[in-house]
Amino acid sequence: MWQPMLPTLAGHVDEQEKWLYEVKYDGFRCGLEWKKSGITLWSRNNHDLTEQFPEIVTWCNNHQEYVANLLPLFLDGELVILRTPYQSIFSQVQQRSRLKTKKKIEMSSTARPASYISFDIVEYKGKSVINKTLSERKKLLETVFRSFSLETNLLQERLAMVTSFESLQEMEALVFLHQCEGIVVKDRNSHYAYGKRTENWLKVKNYRKILGVVAGWNSKNDYFQTVIYNNKQWSELGKVKNGMNPEERKTVTTFIRENGTKQNAYYWKVNPSICIEINCLDAENQELREPNFSRFRFDLEPEECTPKQLALQLSQLPETIEVNKPEKLLFPNVSKQDLVTYYRQVAPFMLPRLSDKHLTVIRYPDGIDEDSFFQKHLSKAEPAFIETEGDHLLCNNLDSLLYFANHAAIEFHIPFHKIKTKNPDEIVFDLDPPSLDQFPLAVLAAKLIRQLLDYKGFESFVKTSGKTGLQVHTPVKGSMSFDQTRELMEAIAHVLVDKYPESFTTERLIKNRGNKLYIDYVQHAPKKTIIAPYSTRATKEATVSTPLFWEELTEDLDPRVFTVKTIPERLNQKGCPFLIGGCTIID
Repeated sequence: MWQPMLPTLAGHVDEQEKWLYEVKYDGFRCGLEWKKSGITLWSRNNHDLTEQFPEIVTWCNNHQEYVANLLPLFLDGELVILRTPYQSIFSQVQQRSRLKTKKKIEMSSTARPASYISFDIVEYKGKSVINKTLSERKKLLETVFRSFSLETNLLQERLAMVTSFESLQEMEALVFLHQCEGIVVKDRNSHYAYGKRTENWLKVKNYRKILGVVAGWNSKNDYFQTVIYNNKQWSELGKVKNGMNPEERKTVTTFIRENGTKQNAYYWKVNPSICIEINCLDAENQELREPNFSRFRFDLEPEECTPKQLALQLSQLPETIEVNKPEKLLFPNVSKQDLVTYYRQVAPFMLPRLSDKHLTVIRYPDGIDEDSFFQKHLSKAEPAFIETEGDHLLCNNLDSLLYFANHAAIEFHIPFHKIKTKNPDEIVFDLDPPSLDQFPLAVLAAKLIRQLLDYKGFESFVKTSGKTGLQVHTPVKGSMSFDQTRELMEAIAHVLVDKYPESFTTERLIKNRGNKLYIDYVQHAPKKTIIAPYSTRATKEATVSTPLFWEELTEDLDPRVFTVKTIPERLNQKGCPFLIGGCTIID
């Protein structure tokens, strides 16, 4: 029976030459046993998970010919459902593991497929390799994965090898941006310690620091109940037990005994008055994930511990960002804090799109119903972390993105090429119907353009404009000049207009378009811009320019459902179509 090597929890590690650094994925630890006769997925406790994750088995069966000479293999890794290449959604892996019927498992594996990310190997060609060093085992693992000739897009494959980093600073920055579970630090010279927890592997958790108020205590299991102040009443936050030293625990329990009321044989209730800071991985549905007490916050009033404050703390803003006027409404039902929190959540998807491109933001200092202005250039007031090319703004890091959001930048517009290239990295058709009522025209045009691009050998992706239209993106990665892309786009536009003259037009003047959809290819040119994926738009609904799966594109689709408040959960449930398909690349 497989007994995995386990890491020891550490609060902090220093960079040393002996260490390798890897993302700690938030999924299920899993051993993948691969024999010529079949695949078995083993949980950490040696439960058979094979039936719960059929997509992994299917992938292995389809690729077995590439590693037939290496079998039997036994890999060590993590079962994950990825939001980004570095962040897994634990709750979705957990939900999958609880499904019982084959039909539900198959539906789930199709709609939101899992991946197996391997970080070690314990058996190679049927022989144990646990006495080899980690560096030697990594080379064997690389041999296995080179045999597959895999795509680099982690989200397209069901089997992948974890990336190891030499730089702790680089690893920490990546883990913070993607809000990963943490970092695993490994001694490259260590052997595989079968079934042991060892300090040759260390895990450093990426805890969120949140605030709660003590409202109860169970003297039997020693858990403290915490609450937050929500609309003039107290709502449960979750339970916390670990982290207090004996003196701190005695202080709290004595206070509760003296000031609280005993509800039953074990449970004490007390008026919320003691504010505490808690380390945890998440807080949802009145439960805390891996909570531990951090410190008392006697400087706070209990009423300051609110859902709004909790959302901000869970979002993990950089130290450089403090939201000014957080309650100020920028949209009818969306505050400045809501906007900043939103951009923090979508940052891993937006930043690859914004990186090394001249940025134009539209700022609405007093909200979308008041005056706005464009900003393209650096002002003297901007902080040093905002990068520039000449005097043109760039948005190359999380701090910059959130700084702009904190200064009421509602729309982010970018050109079609990066600063160091002359050729576009993508083709974008902008499909602009005369009104939202004619949105089905945009759906029809997008599908027709996709067919024509497919015929020409181009892969295409679609997103809402965030207003009334759609935009079709086609990656070209600098392989075509603007003249060449314009020629292709013009030809496709005229094919649509010739075939559907009553529906489509290339007429630039609005007054001459009638009730037709405008196919804009003229704007695809140097120095012209397009709204960035996941940028908000200045609409009363706080809509977002949202990447879609092609199967979502139906005549009854309403683009107004994609908003600041719905996109984060959509990304958790469905993932990003641009990222999954390779239209957006995360290095």
